[in-house]
Amino acid sequence: MQKNARNFILDNSLSMSAYWVCSGTVIASLTRYYDLPLALSSILTGLTSTLLVLQLLGGFLYTRTRARLLFLRFSNLLWRLFLPMVFFSVLLPKNIGAPVMIFTYFCGIAIYQFACPSQTDWLVSTVEGRVKRNYYAIREMFFMLTFTAVFCTVSMVINHADLTQTHKTGFFIIAILITVLFGASIFILLKLPAPDTTPAPPLPLRKSFAEPFHNKPFRGVLCTNMLWSFSGMFIGNFAAIYQIRILNLSFTQIMIWATVANLIRALATPLMAKLAARVGWKRTVAFCLIILACVALGWMMVTPENILILFPILSILGTLPFAGMGVGFLEMQVDTAPAASRSLYFSVTATMNGLASFAGSMVCSALIETILLLAPASANGNLRIIFCVGLVGALLSAVLSLRIRSEVR
Repeated sequence: MQKNARNFILDNSLSMSAYWVCSGTVIASLTRYYDLPLALSSILTGLTSTLLVLQLLGGFLYTRTRARLLFLRFSNLLWRLFLPMVFFSVLLPKNIGAPVMIFTYFCGIAIYQFACPSQTDWLVSTVEGRVKRNYYAIREMFFMLTFTAVFCTVSMVINHADLTQTHKTGFFIIAILITVLFGASIFILLKLPAPDTTPAPPLPLRKSFAEPFHNKPFRGVLCTNMLWSFSGMFIGNFAAIYQIRILNLSFTQIMIWATVANLIRALATPLMAKLAARVGWKRTVAFCLIILACVALGWMMVTPENILILFPILSILGTLPFAGMGVGFLEMQVDTAPAASRSLYFSVTATMNGLASFAGSMVCSALIETILLLAPASANGNLRIIFCVGLVGALLSAVLSLRIRSEVR
């Protein structure tokens, strides 16, 4: 494999593992340490989705600048410096550390989202035509293996801190770990080659945003992605709440099976690439979406009596499809977006997916509130209907995937 292609894989594995560790349950634990209000904690943990809209601005500006290498290095360095400060904030008094944590976390996530489309375009334009078709699958596999190891390490640190009531020390250790990961990724980042410096033809922001919607093949990929982003809120996202608040599963049990599922996902990623080489990515993505529809059906059948049997199966099946979907959607975007404005296309996709996820989250929350209001006594059973919405959405997404133009294999 070409040296630059290897470096992109290494940079992605290190930086993305550290980035995604700075989210979800880890950040939720940090908000608990600072005793932040539940509503504010919910807003902070949702920033990785709600700030996707900044990708549109980042992609637009990147297509207009001639100093592309400076743009890429500065923006990517900045968010990697902000995120470790989130955890180093515990060294300050809590009344000072809390606002520092909020500010640095917001800045880190916001700058990452701003830089994301240009980073993706940098990767694609550098390796295109120089690597095998399974390159993105290999990149995803290495990321998942690294992330699984980092997530397990961080989870064990948090668990030990909870047991020994040494939260400050625990978060300080996490800060050091993240700093090491980001430091190594920055070393690799500075060795990556300069991108193409040819700016796109100047267009107003409104026309630039509209351009991808006039591209019929890309529009098919975008609509499929958006429908799944909406539907996924009724499967994976709701399942996370359902297993804790309704089924009362222990965090240890969830962590064990999440680790197993992530390892299987990593090992399955090259297999998904081989499948796509035979039947095409749009059919592979459709197959993955059908599996997720089956997962939604499985969650509708879960009870406290059969949870010990079904939960491991659903955890693995709920994670396995992402071994093909993430790479598949990226491959289809690359195939349908013009090379000169790919970063803009990537940013439009991210923005629209963010809006679709937000809409799905709001509808899911409204449905939960309605069910609890109408039938509070039997809410546990009635809430299963939410998975049915996700099931239908996943199947419709599979149909849309198959209808993408025939040239996109």
